[in-house]
Amino acid sequence: MKKRTILLFLFLLINMAGAANSPVSVSLSEPVYTFLERMETLGLLEDPLPAVKPYTRGRIASLLTELTGKRTQMTSIDRRDLDDFLLDFRWEIDHSKKSILLEKGQTWRSTLSSIKNFKQDFLRYFRQAHPEEENHVFFWEKDSHNFYFDYEQGLTYENRSDDLVRLASWQSYAFRGVLAERLGYQVSVTLIGLRGDEDYARQHPILKRSWSEKPEDGPEYADRTGGEISYHSDYFNFTFAQQEVEWGYGESGKLILSRNAEQFPYISIQKDWGWGRFIALHGKLQSFLQDTLSDGYNFYPDKWLAAHRLEINLCKKLTLGFNENFIYGNRYADWAYLIPFNFYRAVQHKLRDRDNATISIDFQVRPFAGNKIYGTVFLDEFMYSRLNTNWYGNKHAFQFGIFQADPLGIPNLSLRFEYTAIMPWVYTHNFRINSYTSDSNSLGHWAGPNSEIYYFHLQKDWHQRLTTGVKFRQWKHGANYDNENIGGDILLGHRTTLGTQSEPRLTRKFLEGILTTEKQYQAYANYEIFNDLYLQGKYNYIDSKTDNAGKKLNEIYFGVLFKY
Repeated sequence: MKKRTILLFLFLLINMAGAANSPVSVSLSEPVYTFLERMETLGLLEDPLPAVKPYTRGRIASLLTELTGKRTQMTSIDRRDLDDFLLDFRWEIDHSKKSILLEKGQTWRSTLSSIKNFKQDFLRYFRQAHPEEENHVFFWEKDSHNFYFDYEQGLTYENRSDDLVRLASWQSYAFRGVLAERLGYQVSVTLIGLRGDEDYARQHPILKRSWSEKPEDGPEYADRTGGEISYHSDYFNFTFAQQEVEWGYGESGKLILSRNAEQFPYISIQKDWGWGRFIALHGKLQSFLQDTLSDGYNFYPDKWLAAHRLEINLCKKLTLGFNENFIYGNRYADWAYLIPFNFYRAVQHKLRDRDNATISIDFQVRPFAGNKIYGTVFLDEFMYSRLNTNWYGNKHAFQFGIFQADPLGIPNLSLRFEYTAIMPWVYTHNFRINSYTSDSNSLGHWAGPNSEIYYFHLQKDWHQRLTTGVKFRQWKHGANYDNENIGGDILLGHRTTLGTQSEPRLTRKFLEGILTTEKQYQAYANYEIFNDLYLQGKYNYIDSKTDNAGKKLNEIYFGVLFKY
């Protein structure tokens, strides 16, 4: 009887009627996100974009379909981009539209299945055809089911003026599919190799300062895997995944949830309405080495993230987001945090105030076409009666940004400015297990507590395949003194004393401490040679000063990315 019940449930799960095209998520590195933000800012999308990413393929397909009626308001480059994306999301838009590569009666195709297919794809690849559907090593499509196998190869080279060199290469294998539109899945495996100066290589952003290993006389290497199972019902959308997530606004860094830390496994439930959406997420984070047992076994305590967000579109031009993000650990997953609609601050009180409670409010407003203003206020801890004082417990951060698309009427030009200030001890907690981190990396902004960031980005699309730009970033950070904790280390809570310090400090001063000021100027160019074969070049000039000592560095970067 029990087996029959389970089989019946699975049958209903897959075959319930209703529209929910492809619940599989789209990687945050895909260029379609940049395109959609531009369209939103220009006012060509009716509703504001959600501030929770990744989006599903079904959602992106719906947004692209909406844009097809606005083609006359786009530039020629925008129209070319739209045509390519429409082909990339062809199946999600209309199942009946088969790939032009499929012959009559065929449901699958692989470039490696025959000499004919290989020759056809090889010649097609170098034609720079437009529009062109994305490449797949193998794909299968039949009615409301599909399956895809994709490959990615990347290579980067960096040379710094202090005689440091590093090379990174990686291969990614990705599989995804959909069963009856409602149930989607995907899995990816990435193998990473790094060569060059050891310390410089380990600082490569592809590692995210997470696990890596270097055999004797060999390259540094690491691996990464992720996956997702998603189900969309008429009422809620469920996701069980290990992948990158982002909550909030900001290009230079996000205060709430960012890609700074290594991706972590989580479960989430989401509900969308016409006026907004709600999402609850519970994730398993990577903690720290707490102890080594007598037999040599390393013990890492459990660490968890419980978060939910209510996003409200007050009108077509204004969106508000309300977030609760709680970190807890040294125990199993707490059932009270698994209930999506619980008010976590009240839950935390009942659980004896052991956890790191944060709340945040963010907004986005589009006053007129081509302009977007956004901001976030992140409250780690505060006391209303002491808001205008320098009390250490007023731990907050805020970010303000402006984005302009086609300023002064210059087509396919974008301009962005952001300012971020993170007060001392933000993201920290008295209990190390509750720091706002995973594997010692900030879940929020990369800059950490006691930091200030100015950011400027100017970008120009000269052609569908060619983009250039310049960036400027100034980062100031006040690190702890050797003999005093002034709130400059995300891993050290207020109660932690250093050196000869006898008592925790009761006041804070923004940017106090061992001050580092780093100015980085960047010029870059991206060119898509052929369909999904990208070249990237960057030049960085870095001017860094710590107290009275400083250094100036030049850095050259070349990258190649091939997708199939």
